[in-house]
Amino acid sequence: MDLPHRIGLVYLPGALPCFEDFGNLPTDLVCADGLVDGKPASEILDMLIIPGGSLVESQSVNDTVTREIIKMAQSGKFVLGICSGFQVLAKETDVGRLSTIPITREGLGLLDAEFKPLICTDRVTATVVDKSFITQEVGKEVSGFHCHTYGKILLHKDAKPIIITHAKRVNYKKDPQDLISGVANKHGNVVGIFIHGLLDQNPTILQSITKSLNINQVELDQIRHANAKLLEQIKCEIGVATGIRQQPTVEQKEPRLLMVTATGSGSGKTFIVAGVAGALKKRGFKVGVIKVGGDIRDTVPTLYLIKEPIKDFSSIKIGESGWTPLQQAVEEATKKYSFLLVEGAMSAFTGLLNENYKRPMSTAEVAAALGASTIVIVGCDKEGIEGALINTLNYVSILKQLGVKTTGVILNKLRISYLTDEIRQTMKTAFTNAGIELLGMVPRLDLEGRGMIPEIEIRYEDFGAQAIDAAEKYIDLDLLVKVASPPMQVNVDYIAFMQNFKKILTNYNLSTSKGGTSKSCS
Repeated sequence: MDLPHRIGLVYLPGALPCFEDFGNLPTDLVCADGLVDGKPASEILDMLIIPGGSLVESQSVNDTVTREIIKMAQSGKFVLGICSGFQVLAKETDVGRLSTIPITREGLGLLDAEFKPLICTDRVTATVVDKSFITQEVGKEVSGFHCHTYGKILLHKDAKPIIITHAKRVNYKKDPQDLISGVANKHGNVVGIFIHGLLDQNPTILQSITKSLNINQVELDQIRHANAKLLEQIKCEIGVATGIRQQPTVEQKEPRLLMVTATGSGSGKTFIVAGVAGALKKRGFKVGVIKVGGDIRDTVPTLYLIKEPIKDFSSIKIGESGWTPLQQAVEEATKKYSFLLVEGAMSAFTGLLNENYKRPMSTAEVAAALGASTIVIVGCDKEGIEGALINTLNYVSILKQLGVKTTGVILNKLRISYLTDEIRQTMKTAFTNAGIELLGMVPRLDLEGRGMIPEIEIRYEDFGAQAIDAAEKYIDLDLLVKVASPPMQVNVDYIAFMQNFKKILTNYNLSTSKGGTSKSCS
């Protein structure tokens, strides 16, 4: 590649190389061997970007790559770490958010900072407060989004803050705070930031980088051309360093959408969505995923597999949580993807009785407003298959009575050792009589250890591999694609919707278990 300046992107298990566009600057990948064109990356590259992901949790930045990062930093070349990449450059991170004692992971110590748990998943504005190779205009306002669990930064003497975020929501609640979100070393050539999309949304940041590297417009155009080729190379692989390639693109006349909800948190919704998305991507579908509500962290394991970025439409606004109104989000997403998975928040009904915020306030309302084909993920680990079946039939009945187009169910975390053919037929008949398809029965898998639960030190490569394997083995993907449908726009009277829900609850009787009606609240 004949470029005066070359910019590398770390490409290791746990990295998110397509979570954002990085200003369309990367021209080369730095993989586990630490080489670019057969030579050490530090000899070839002028700048290295370490993306977000689970690099700290995965501990995939090996000694070879570490050596190249340190050489670049010490020689005055530019190193930028984003989110997890920021943590790699720092001293240490306490990843024990749900632990009674700190669980620390050491970084490289190139930035004199450490991290403690603090959740922020909002679009944010921020202010540049000091200079570095990415920040030349002090006082400039910038924007992007946060998607992190360990966002409390403790600075020490050899680190200087360069960006301050003005966050509105922290740790799941409205709690405005000014947070350090960008840090540089004393020389300004090593930088860590928490703000995703910073290079994409803010010309001042990109201009600072090109100025620091002495890149003119002609060369920038050449870099962008090289970046486009690099993205083609990256996006045809499922996950990172898996060797699994996408099949030829499946052509569809119109985009299809599937709403995925669950009977409650912990049912395995994120696991199933990731597995289905990865499996469909392998088959050649142009798959996208968006989240109901603001906790976009839930979509990251899926985005790791399908190599798609977070955009403004990636989060559907409900109440005060989330980013973009639902119709706008889906309209934008279906322009880009042929098969769209919409991951609900908590249970379908969570928030439906909350009258304190603007509607919609629940996944059920979003599903109704989109006329969306909706499937329910059911965790069977706590009640056994018998309790799960009863709850599922009742759950589906209420959804149908509310006018939600409920089409299928996936039973998850099953202990299936005693499921005879007769029991399976009984289950299938029960769901058929309820007007839904049994799309799959996923057995209980070993996902309880650290690194396999999204809330606890997740390792995307392990989580994603098991998710795809489960989807391909235990879910009827052909039937799942068949039950998906094009999105619609339904005018929902949210007040009537909520009143109908209350009426169902207060007049509930056994007759509802027959599937109810499909009366609309429009």
